[in-house]
Amino acid sequence: MKKNWEFKNLFLLRAALLVFFFKFFIPSVEAVENPLFGYTHLLPSPFTLPAGRVIIGTTSGVGVTDFFELDTDLMADFYQIYNGRARLSLLDFPGVAAAVYAGFQHVNLNDLSDSNPSIAINSWMPGGVMGVEVAPFLAVFVGGQLYYSDVQLPNSNLKTSGFVQGAQFESDVSWAYNPHENRMGNILSAGFTYNATYKFYGLGLSHHWKKFHLGIHYYPNASQPKVLPILTGGAVIDV
Repeated sequence: MKKNWEFKNLFLLRAALLVFFFKFFIPSVEAVENPLFGYTHLLPSPFTLPAGRVIIGTTSGVGVTDFFELDTDLMADFYQIYNGRARLSLLDFPGVAAAVYAGFQHVNLNDLSDSNPSIAINSWMPGGVMGVEVAPFLAVFVGGQLYYSDVQLPNSNLKTSGFVQGAQFESDVSWAYNPHENRMGNILSAGFTYNATYKFYGLGLSHHWKKFHLGIHYYPNASQPKVLPILTGGAVIDV
């Protein structure tokens, strides 16, 4: 009990320090060719946050420059799946956008389930994402990542979590269904994922309002938790 309390205090302190540091020390600018590419379901966007913008949610991040972002999945951190990702935006055109990224994850299998062996795993996951506007206000995104680990996973009876990352393929589609002259309006997004390392798939639906993203992603054949909430933009800070 004491260990869990200390962990949650550390979790909250980490989030507070992230907001404080980047609120006061980094400036901000913003410009993209096609803002639709900024709205994915579960994939990271081909766009990074503009310099100086901090966004807090289930996935939280900060724009270090206009083309480089650092982020972490706070919900995964809460379940003791410690993670981080650095993302670099490469292409920004009206019809296509792309980015590359590298992620890190540390997890002990026993923290996923008491029935798993106590094996600590550090992994690196380089990947990329691309968005293409296939019709006016309709974009398709494809992406994925490789998985390099310092430990070989057990072959049988392994309990998994929807929050744990591996080698995976992902695809999203986003539709701006009531665009306005000077902004995207509301956007409906859906996505599919397959985790080849831990052998489970997921699908989900989400909705974007201006600076707010709400949805779920469901992994039918993963162990608990099966449902990933998506809540981003509850707190946005621009300096």
